[in-house]
Amino acid sequence: MEFRSELTEAAAAQLARDYCCSPNDLLRDKNTVTLSRSADGQRHFRKEPDFFRAATMGQGTVISASSEMLEFSKRLAESTSGAEIFEQKNIWAINCALAGYNKVIGAASVYFLPKPQYRHIPQNSFRLRLYEEWEIFSELYRVKGFNNALLYRCDGARTDKLAVCAFNGDRIIGIAGASSDSPIMWQIGIDVLPEYRRMGIGSELVSVLTQEVFMHGAVPYYGTWIGNIASQRTAGKAGYQPAWTEMFSFDIE
Repeated sequence: MEFRSELTEAAAAQLARDYCCSPNDLLRDKNTVTLSRSADGQRHFRKEPDFFRAATMGQGTVISASSEMLEFSKRLAESTSGAEIFEQKNIWAINCALAGYNKVIGAASVYFLPKPQYRHIPQNSFRLRLYEEWEIFSELYRVKGFNNALLYRCDGARTDKLAVCAFNGDRIIGIAGASSDSPIMWQIGIDVLPEYRRMGIGSELVSVLTQEVFMHGAVPYYGTWIGNIASQRTAGKAGYQPAWTEMFSFDIE
């Protein structure tokens, strides 16, 4: 089995747990609708089942919906082909249905996996240091302002597992962190201080951390919201490629 298909299948298996469906449902061109519920092995984003969420790996879309949204979701899946569910006119229709429950699509993100035959290529001369889990808790949590890279909490199922920091002298100028979103999938987040951006530091940190996640036996992945082009470019420079898109509903505040 080639490296790419192993990662794609791992991601499909994870999404299948999240959406309570079969991995094949993520890889075929037919839409699927399931009842949202909690299950072992899901990514640890929320304590309660999602009211509405949808994911596509480029062909069909899988929707996981609460009982209140189930019939609407089935009609949408039957009348709309594949990834077109993510078109704005259909998101508008979803939001109209969600509004009656005081909810809205609050996040639409694109997720990346490492490219086939991934390898790290050093890019810059800043000093880098790897931090293990206990060092993150005891040392890095004292350094504030890197909220895209670190969770800044020690409790819950989702915790920071690894981090790589870039230093200019004794100052931390960038951090890439990997959180245990599930037992097999660790998500990488990145923060670089504004004055050090566009210097290749972000992609270098992500690249180094990717290798470390692999060495710890997990699958690294990278996510960002669909409008964050700078972050998507960082993923590309670090050796990642788009793998799937997801959207979630949130309470209207």
